[in-house]
Amino acid sequence: MGRLPTRHFRTAVGRSGASAERHIKNEGGLNDSDETHAFTPAQSCAAGFLHPTSQMSKRDQAYALLRQGRSPGEIAGVMHLRTSEVMQHLWSKIGEGQLRRSDIAFSLKRKVRRAVEEAVARTGSQSPSVICRELAKQGVPCSKFDIRIYLDYRRAPVVLGDMYEIVRSIEVRLHRFVKRVFIAEFGEEEWWRGGVPDMIRAECAALREKDPEPAEEPYCYTHLIALREILDRKWGLLCKHLPSEVAQNKKDFLERLRQLNRIRNNVMHPVRGGQLSEEEFEFVYNLEDDLGPLSAPESAPAQTEAAAQPQTQEPVQSEAPAAPELVSQLTPVEEAPPPQQIAVTNEQAAEEEFIPSIKAS
Repeated sequence: MGRLPTRHFRTAVGRSGASAERHIKNEGGLNDSDETHAFTPAQSCAAGFLHPTSQMSKRDQAYALLRQGRSPGEIAGVMHLRTSEVMQHLWSKIGEGQLRRSDIAFSLKRKVRRAVEEAVARTGSQSPSVICRELAKQGVPCSKFDIRIYLDYRRAPVVLGDMYEIVRSIEVRLHRFVKRVFIAEFGEEEWWRGGVPDMIRAECAALREKDPEPAEEPYCYTHLIALREILDRKWGLLCKHLPSEVAQNKKDFLERLRQLNRIRNNVMHPVRGGQLSEEEFEFVYNLEDDLGPLSAPESAPAQTEAAAQPQTQEPVQSEAPAAPELVSQLTPVEEAPPPQQIAVTNEQAAEEEFIPSIKAS
């Protein structure tokens, strides 16, 4: 897939449903020569953030600059803020779910990140001062503050935690997308048989049968490779609802799902010793960004059938059920002996303790 002309790899903006802010292109934001401390209204509009007459808050400015490929240290210089203030703004965005911690780590340009990793391996030191001097010797400019932030946020618990979140998000999104499209095409009753191939249905049913606490439906047992197989078999139906860039290249997309599954296995089974590279992290970020929200129609055939049926009579307006009256007086029940046909003897029928069988009612 083609990559956008950003100065660092693309990142997915937020998990809060703001699809209009998927990513910012360089054409709409700041470039390396900009020294202003705030976006102009025109830049804000082109970046897809605010109306031309609106004014961005400092927190949104810091967020937008990070998306443009600025490191926290660079953002502090552009906005004329202390680095602690910049980090406070970025932490707020992390708390809101619009940023991941790894976004901050990877805001440093790839050349700088690789130089830091090489310096750490060469010196065996994690000191920002030592690494900064090593980078200066290599002619790679980078502030000590940015080095410290990168070393803090590139740690395995941070990166792997975010990687798990992204992989999980893609898998759940595909799972729901496939089901919604099938329901819209085949209806609520037939989507399982009409859409999901026989072999996958059988596998899901077997897994559900073995589960001591089975899920609500067999479809819950589809895994990523099964979803890839469904997309392959039902591509003609499903591709109509995929983003155009994805739908135009079936082979590439299916291969990306295969690679995603390999990465998923490394993330979910760390004891196997699989190592994740920066390129794989970049790959997952870009795939999530390419897929977008994955919208699908909602039960279109059912609506069509309902509309096609002629109305033979006027629709009856159902009245709201009347509220039950409160019991204010008990009506006396007339005492009567139970029917003799369900009593063994006449004497038993006349007895006060005799209770007729409920089967006779």
